Amino acid sequence: MLWAQKGTWLHRLCGRVWITLMVLTALSSFFIHEIRLIGDFSPIHMLSIVVLASAFEVVRSARQRDFVRHQRVVKSLYFGAIGIAGAFTLMPGRIMHDVVFGQASRVDAEALAMAGMAGQIAGGAPVWVWPLLIALIALGVSRRRDREMAVWRLLLLPAILAGLSVFMAVSSQLTGSGLAAAMAAVAAGTLAGWWSLRHSPAILLDRNRVRVKGEVVSLIAILVIFVARFASGAVSTTHPELAQTPVISALFAAVPLFCAALMAARALAQAGINPLQRQSKRFIGAADC
Repeated sequence: MLWAQKGTWLHRLCGRVWITLMVLTALSSFFIHEIRLIGDFSPIHMLSIVVLASAFEVVRSARQRDFVRHQRVVKSLYFGAIGIAGAFTLMPGRIMHDVVFGQASRVDAEALAMAGMAGQIAGGAPVWVWPLLIALIALGVSRRRDREMAVWRLLLLPAILAGLSVFMAVSSQLTGSGLAAAMAAVAAGTLAGWWSLRHSPAILLDRNRVRVKGEVVSLIAILVIFVARFASGAVSTTHPELAQTPVISALFAAVPLFCAALMAARALAQAGINPLQRQSKRFIGAADC
């Protein structure tokens, strides 16, 4: 279906059968409640929601004859959903893990205990954390598309993340070494952001707008910031004495600051402000649009 000739009756038949099976499998997961992190639900149910939404997009793009998007969504659904679901089935304590790797060993038991502790931490998180995570992932994924926007919209998200990261760093009452690590993280993130776009000229449009190419850096940075903040809260709850050590507190402050500075510097470069820019900026007037 993925590599054979497209548009044939066999391709359409295989596609319809595959989509039907994926939808039925995703729906059947809502009757499984062995792992309960949020009420009766677990991360596998979140994956099922993504599968159902992706399956709808597969059908919609095919009916609209948008075959480029259709192919991209099908590949993402195939490799993402099957890969992630396969990883879940091979985790220690699952039946497929024992089938493939044999009975659980001491290392597997330790891994299972760590997974259980991680599950308890995730289950103890506020309910609003998970919708926030989904929204952040959707926001990061949306930035993978080429788009045109006002400069203020381009700078809005990096400014919010930078402000929150600075506020969290200040509220954590860092020591002298922690402040030095935080400032170094900001400097390193800024330089890394400008350096990553040193060969990409800003595409400035009329009416204070820019054209931005799709990229995955924002998605990665957003997820790293979320994970760092979540880990900081988890450590503060389970091991408060560890969270107060200078090294750990500096680490949890520096990582979000680095990512926020990276995103801010890249946004400034896309808006035409990049001291490391080696190429001239391009201006596209209204006549060229």
